[in-house]
Amino acid sequence: MSDHHACHLLPADAGSVVLARRAMNDLGLAPLRTGKVKLIVSELVTNSVEHGRLGPEDHIEVRAHLDDSGSLRVEVLDDGPGPPVLTQGGLGWRVIERVADRWGVERTGPHACVWFELDAGP
Repeated sequence: MSDHHACHLLPADAGSVVLARRAMNDLGLAPLRTGKVKLIVSELVTNSVEHGRLGPEDHIEVRAHLDDSGSLRVEVLDDGPGPPVLTQGGLGWRVIERVADRWGVERTGPHACVWFELDAGP
């Protein structure tokens, strides 16, 4: 396996959830891992759309890096003015905590970024 990078620029609307899920098929992962990745990406893109305070000119960017050992890092960035909203009791964040090996929230320049990692495996 060799390093694989993917970057998808999506409109800041609800239709982007489906586009982001489809884009994860391009990584060539086993079905179980693809399902996990799609689940988390759906949650993160939905969060950007619902809480990112994005306008029609804004975008959501999904970046994925699969290294040659099989470890995967995915970042979801948006142009929203603040950090991602971590709502109390939100089921999406609990899903991410259970499925991802690691995840975090950061601000990278003008972008809010939520990332997650999955170690190599099924």
